[in-house]
Amino acid sequence: MTLFKTTLWTGFSTFIKVISTYLLWKIIAVYTGPTGMAVLEQFQNFIQICRSLSCSLSQGIIKYVSEYKDNEEKKAKILSSALGFYFIISIIVTFLLILFSKFISEKVFSSFAYQKTIIILAISITLYSLNNLLLSILNGELEIKKYVSCNVANTILSFIITGYLVIYHGIQGGVIGLSLNQSIALALTIYLVIKSKWFNFHFYLNGIDKESIKKLFKYAIVSFVPILMVPISLMISRQWIAHELSWQEAGYWQGIMKLSDGYLILMDLMISVYLIPKLSSIRLLSEFKAEVINCYRLIIPCVFLGLSFIFLFKKQIVTILFTKEFYPMLILFKYQMMGDMARVGTWLLANIMAAKAMIKILVVSEITFNLSYIFLTMIFVHYYGLIGTSIAFAINSLIYFSSMIFFTVRCVRNGSFQLINV
Repeated sequence: MTLFKTTLWTGFSTFIKVISTYLLWKIIAVYTGPTGMAVLEQFQNFIQICRSLSCSLSQGIIKYVSEYKDNEEKKAKILSSALGFYFIISIIVTFLLILFSKFISEKVFSSFAYQKTIIILAISITLYSLNNLLLSILNGELEIKKYVSCNVANTILSFIITGYLVIYHGIQGGVIGLSLNQSIALALTIYLVIKSKWFNFHFYLNGIDKESIKKLFKYAIVSFVPILMVPISLMISRQWIAHELSWQEAGYWQGIMKLSDGYLILMDLMISVYLIPKLSSIRLLSEFKAEVINCYRLIIPCVFLGLSFIFLFKKQIVTILFTKEFYPMLILFKYQMMGDMARVGTWLLANIMAAKAMIKILVVSEITFNLSYIFLTMIFVHYYGLIGTSIAFAINSLIYFSSMIFFTVRCVRNGSFQLINV
C-alpha cells in the first residue's frame, strides 16, 4: 500500500475515533454531569495503567514482524515469545486485580461501589492483550485495510455499548463499558488474521525465546514510560482536586483536559507522521535547521489561530460538547490555551529527539515533567482553587518547552545528532 493510501486509511480511522469520542463525551456530560466525567476518566486512566505493559510491546512487534517478513524462523520466535509474554502478564494482572479489587476501588475512587467492575476489567485483560497482539501483527504485515477495519469496528462498537450503558445505567454502566473497550472487536480481529495468507498457527507454539524478548523489551522501555506516567500523573492530580475541592470540580478540570486532548490529537498525528521520517533522513546541519524553522513557521501560527478561535467561542463550544452545567470550566481556558501552545512546541522538539534516537533525554524528561505537573497541581489548587489546575498546566508546559529547547540546542552543538556542518 502506498504512503498516500496508508495516510488516507489512518486519517479515516482517526476521524471516526475523534467523532465518536466527542459524541461519547456529550452523552457522559448529559447523563452523568461533571462528577461522572471525572469518575469515568479516573477509571479510564486506571485501565491504561493496567494495560500499559501490553501496549508498550506493540511498536516492537510491528517492527520485527515487518523486518522478519521473509524470515519465518525469526518471525515465529518473535510471535511465540510475544504471545507467551502477553499470556503470563495478563494472568498476573488479572489475579492481582481480583485479589485487590476492594482495596483498589476504595483508594482510586474513594468508594467500594466499583469492586465488581474492577473484576470485570480483570477478566477482560487477557482478551484485550490478545486483540492488541493481533492488531500489532496486522500493522507489521502492512495489512492496513484490515488493521483500520478492526480499529473502526472496535471504536463504533465501544461507542454504542458504552453510550447505551451510560444512558441506562449511569456511571456504573460507563465503567463497565470502558472495561470492555478494545476487547469487543476481538472476534473480527481473530477472523481477519486467520484468513490472511501469511497466517501460520504453528508460529505461536514455540514458547518464549530470551533473545526475542530482549529485542521486544528494548522498544517496550521507550514507550512504557509515557504510557504509564501520563495516566498515573492524571489520576493523582484528579484525586487531589477531588480531595481539595470536589469530584464535581474535578469534572470541570477533566472537561478542559478532554477538550484540549481532542483538538490536539490531529496536530500530534500530523507532526509524528511527517516529522520523524523527514528528520531521520536529514544529515546536513543547514538542512536540519531549515526544516525545523519551517515546521515552526507553519504549525505555530495555525495552532495560534485555532486556539484563538476556541477561546473566543469557548462558551458555545462548551455548550455543544458538554452542557451548561460545565460553564464553571470557562475560567480555565486562558491558561489552558497558553499551556497548549507550549505543548505543541514541545511535541515538535520531542519528535526531533525521537527522530535522532535521543531516547534517554525523552524518557527522563517524560518522568520529570509528569512528576512536576503533579506537584504544581497540588500547590496551585491548594492556594487558588479550580483555576490553579490550568495555571499549573501552563507553567509546567512552558518549563517543559524551555527545557526541550535547551536540550535540542545542546545536542546540535555537541554533535549528538550526528549532523554534517558544511
